[in-house]
Amino acid sequence: MALEENGPTDAHRAILELLALETPPSSRSDKMRLSPKCLTQSAGYKDSSHIGVVCRELRDAELVEREDPGYYSINWRGRAYLEGELTLD
Repeated sequence: MALEENGPTDAHRAILELLALETPPSSRSDKMRLSPKCLTQSAGYKDSSHIGVVCRELRDAELVEREDPGYYSINWRGRAYLEGELTLD
């Protein structure tokens, strides 16, 4: 798996951090659900196809989940990874 072999890139970390953001109290959802296109714009990248690949790598590492078609959300493993409580070994 690319993420485990090469380690996380800045893009991996940026996506995890965006997905880990709290939703507003008025939101009908308890977690962020974002598309690669939205993640691309929010993280300041230009190539949404690259961010789509990064999202799939995070999903393969079981750090994010694929929600409705085209949307991703962070799971407990992704949060633990961000907090340094989990490694990809």
